[in-house]
Amino acid sequence: MKKLILIFVVIVLTMSCENNDNTCDCNDPLEDLAWLNELKSSFTNCTCQMAIFQATYNNQTVFYAIMNDPLCNSNGSTVLLDCSGNSIKVYESPLGDTFSNEVTDRKELYTCKFNNFTGTCPRTIDSRPSRLH
Repeated sequence: MKKLILIFVVIVLTMSCENNDNTCDCNDPLEDLAWLNELKSSFTNCTCQMAIFQATYNNQTVFYAIMNDPLCNSNGSTVLLDCSGNSIKVYESPLGDTFSNEVTDRKELYTCKFNNFTGTCPRTIDSRPSRLH
C-alpha cells in the first residue's frame, strides 16, 4: 500500500511539472509585474526608440528591452528576463539567427519614442508581429 501511495505521489508531481507552461500569471505584464513596470517607467526622455518585448524562450515566457531605433547605434547586449525579472540568457549584439530561432512569439508590449513637443515617451501597444532589425 505504501508503494502505491508513493507511486501516486510521484505521478501527481510529475504531471504537475509537465503542466507548468512557465507563463506569467497576469493579464497585463507591464502593470502586473512590478519590476517590468519599473523598467517601463525608467524609459523617459527617449532620444532613441526603446521597446519592451514579451517572447518565448525554451517554452518559458521571457521579457527583454532593446533599442530598436534605426537612427541610433544599438551595440548593447540583449538580456532575457523571466517572470520574476531574473536574467536567464544574454545575447550579444548584433542579434542574429540564433536569437531569431531561440526567441519566438515576440510581441512588443511598450515603445518609448521621442516626442519633439514634450520630450516624453508615450505608451503605445502594437498588435502587429514584431520584426527585429
